[in-house]
Amino acid sequence: MKKRLSLLRNLFFPLIFVITAQWIDLRLDLTQDQRYTLNSSTIESLVNIEKPLRIDVFLSGKLPAEYLRLLREIKVLFKNMQTHTDKISIEYIDPFEGASNSAVLIDEMNKFGISPEYVRSENIQAIEQRVVFPWAIVNDGNKTLRIPLITYNLGDSHQEKMNRSVAQIEFKFFDAFIKINRKQKKALALLTSHATSEDAKIADLLKSLQPYYQLASFDLKALENDPIKTLDNLKRFELLVVSNPKNSFSKQEKYLLDQHLMNGGKQLWMINPIAVNRDSLFNQQGSTVASGNELNIANAFFKYGFRLEKNLVKDLYCAPIVLATGVHNQAQYLPIPWPYYPLAQATNHIIGKGISNVLFKFPSVIDTLKSTAKKTVLVGTSDFSKKIQTPISISLKEASEKLLPSYFNQPSQILGVLLSGTLSSAFENRIKPFELHNNIEKGESEMIIFSEGTLAENQLDKGQPLELGYDKWTNNFYGNKAFLKNSIHYLMNDHKLLYIRNKEISLPIFDLESVAQRSNSWRIILFSLPLILLSGIGAIIFRFRKAKYSQ
Repeated sequence: MKKRLSLLRNLFFPLIFVITAQWIDLRLDLTQDQRYTLNSSTIESLVNIEKPLRIDVFLSGKLPAEYLRLLREIKVLFKNMQTHTDKISIEYIDPFEGASNSAVLIDEMNKFGISPEYVRSENIQAIEQRVVFPWAIVNDGNKTLRIPLITYNLGDSHQEKMNRSVAQIEFKFFDAFIKINRKQKKALALLTSHATSEDAKIADLLKSLQPYYQLASFDLKALENDPIKTLDNLKRFELLVVSNPKNSFSKQEKYLLDQHLMNGGKQLWMINPIAVNRDSLFNQQGSTVASGNELNIANAFFKYGFRLEKNLVKDLYCAPIVLATGVHNQAQYLPIPWPYYPLAQATNHIIGKGISNVLFKFPSVIDTLKSTAKKTVLVGTSDFSKKIQTPISISLKEASEKLLPSYFNQPSQILGVLLSGTLSSAFENRIKPFELHNNIEKGESEMIIFSEGTLAENQLDKGQPLELGYDKWTNNFYGNKAFLKNSIHYLMNDHKLLYIRNKEISLPIFDLESVAQRSNSWRIILFSLPLILLSGIGAIIFRFRKAKYSQ
């Protein structure tokens, strides 16, 4: 009987437990930041996948240690995803496997928009450089999306870049699933009248918005003799984007924009209250005059609860401009800090949280006023700024002057504001420019205003648009694209994209300088500590044996 019980206890029960465990899928995420728990929106997007998806990950093969950690995080993410859907197949591809010529392979990958990263690692004997492709491709048979697996902000160290990349993995794939699954797109319009930004200069932003929304252009002057029909057409769009208008708005046009806002339409304004002729500034004379840009919209903005001041903001924390020194073969191009280009810092609001610094060019201060709307500051200068009243002459010679911190003695200045809640009409208790039977005096809506017109404009290279936020002269990337996309997602009520993007993961960051300073001490400790422990244990055992057997 005892033998049977022993057999059941030692063989049969463990065997039953192992077999049962094969059918139970139990995962426990014991991390403090719930790093391995998928967001409910991600799970919803996985459940809604209709066509099988193939995901190719090119981060494979012989990788540096940091990229191996990123690859492990990706594999864990995919295992979690596959518990919610069976329509995802993943393949890890080593691009260099079977490649006879690395240079040819890199050129071919670049043609497909998959750019390499060059990673340098210092060994005792030499410096080794490796080429990795931190990219993934998602394909459903009809659409193919490239996903960069590396995310970094301007000024990030290597460890901060890798930690940020790990934190953004779920958002990158959720964003791809949203683009593939979305069938009905909400409509937004871009104002094309009033000499707004040229198509080529906002091409990259529009291209990045196409997978999410139905884009259209809107001309306020197209039906000047039929304003009611113009308003009806404008109401069809949930959001109106106004980028860098240069011509003034008539009273009738202001009323149309006002009623679009009062009826629940959203608006995003990027506007210059001060006009700076940049072509004149960067010509041979190198100077221009900054003066007021009269757009006849200030009274409406005042009613909504803010005012664009007639000044320019200089900031000690600024982006450089590239100026040429010398002539002919002796010419050199030097990046020089330009305080009229503040590197604005986004606030902790969900729109700008975690975004790299945003490049503003000749911005002005936004002054918030008392009104029925709630004001939320989205972006501002550093605490070392200076307001300059206009009109004023601006010369490139200022770039050669030394930047004195004592000169920038004013606190952070507001450059971007979100207005939400109840907005009062700019035509409340006033004579209307045309008769409208369903005129609204107050309405619930949202509006974002930035005091810089070229915020959404990308640079051109041989007539072709470059990526928004990329400066071809300094090879720097700024956060303009991500910041404006987040602003549009927020106004279009696509808050899920923002919440997942702002998922916080606490990863430890080593202080490499401190480690290097204490390396010798740690080597001595790690070498001697096991010997001390073994000696101590040996001494205890020797004393125990001596006490036991000496009797």
